[in-house]
Amino acid sequence: MSKYSVSDRISIVKAYYSSNNSPIADQRKFATEYKLKTTCPSVITIKNVIEKFERTGSVDVSTLHRLLRNFALRLRHANDVFTESVLIGVERGMEECKHQFQWDRWGCPRSSFNLFSKSSKQPATKEMAFLHAMISSSIVITVTKNCSLGHFKSCGCDESKKGGFDYKGWHWGGCSDHVKMGNKMAKLYLDNKESGRDLKALINLHNYRVGRLAVKKSMTKTCKCHGVSGSCEIQTCWMRTRGIREVGDILKDAYQRAQLFSTNINGFNLPLKPQKRKMDNRIHHQQTHERLQIPKQQLAYLEYSPNYCVANASVGVPGTRGRVCSRMAGRNVTKAERQSCRNLCRVCGYKVQMKTETRTERCSCKFTFCCKVSCKTCDIQHIHHVCA
Repeated sequence: MSKYSVSDRISIVKAYYSSNNSPIADQRKFATEYKLKTTCPSVITIKNVIEKFERTGSVDVSTLHRLLRNFALRLRHANDVFTESVLIGVERGMEECKHQFQWDRWGCPRSSFNLFSKSSKQPATKEMAFLHAMISSSIVITVTKNCSLGHFKSCGCDESKKGGFDYKGWHWGGCSDHVKMGNKMAKLYLDNKESGRDLKALINLHNYRVGRLAVKKSMTKTCKCHGVSGSCEIQTCWMRTRGIREVGDILKDAYQRAQLFSTNINGFNLPLKPQKRKMDNRIHHQQTHERLQIPKQQLAYLEYSPNYCVANASVGVPGTRGRVCSRMAGRNVTKAERQSCRNLCRVCGYKVQMKTETRTERCSCKFTFCCKVSCKTCDIQHIHHVCA
């Protein structure tokens, strides 16, 4: 888990943009140091923000300093009303990544991704290809759902999907999810991380796009019946995005089929195709960049995965020592879970150690008339299997 929560980060941003008590000289100094426009609204000195959050103890100072700096650089172009939705999308994407790789040696550690730093230090492995696509798709889904729920004034339902009857007896209605703003925010926060024009940056941009496309291509039509006694003579239908779990499953399949994009003495083994990339003028000037000639929905990577058994801080690999494995069996247990103790522990040279943890939980709950639930507290033992 991250050492600072989404709410902490949102509070920091609000504090950063809501105060205007700093002297003009300090504002200019801060703007120069962090390459901000002097017209940036409500710039306050980082000193004031650090002092405020030191008192509350929400986050440590070094993390706060880095967070504010990168927020400042990014939000001068962004509409910060979407910031909360984007941050929640990142967190949900990380949670889904952890779920998808729960029984894999990589495990999707939290250190693998930082929205507010360049991704050049992370190796362009197959696993990072999945993570980039997962984060991108999660941002699209979260922002799109917020738009459909009316949380933002600048976006809403897809109005093009309204009215008109189909020959099958249904017509567009309801509130169709409109992914346009979700795509825009995902591009703004993720594509802008890739400032370089090297092959690695192009691969990362491609994988972000795979995530966005996974949401768009997997949208489904949902219908509601109308008629006498629910006879379904007429249906009202709308388009909706799939859930993060469903998109995660789609991207995990894409991970299994990911393509290695290698280089050789003669150059790249796949050609590069020049293509114009149009961006919002508030974000970037229109620029030209090269896109890879890889199928649009196929994940791509540059480097073979390192040994995930052994901890390697330089590439953000925590190793599998201390990882929890499963000895569950049955029809509902996946092959990866059944083989997790072997793959995470024994193959990596570790033993499987059984640990018992005692937790105090509510138990023997009863409903009392009227309208009250009373429970006892019990000490319940939980058995875990850990690589040691």
